[in-house]
Amino acid sequence: FMARELYNWDQSRGYLKLAMANVIKKHNEIDPKIIEEVVAEYDTLQTMYGKESIEGLANRIMKQLRK
Repeated sequence: FMARELYNWDQSRGYLKLAMANVIKKHNEIDPKIIEEVVAEYDTLQTMYGKESIEGLANRIMKQLRK
């Protein structure tokens, strides 16, 4: 089991971009331009939600989307 590492915002943005690029490579029906839209949306979240509650909120939203 890996130790949990903490990253700054810019590093996490980099991971987000790589994850999006990997998904787009697997699903060529997704427009690559979506990466910048997702990153822009991601940047707005930094000031909207607190660090303490974001994982729980994200998990609840993802669960709702899967229904």
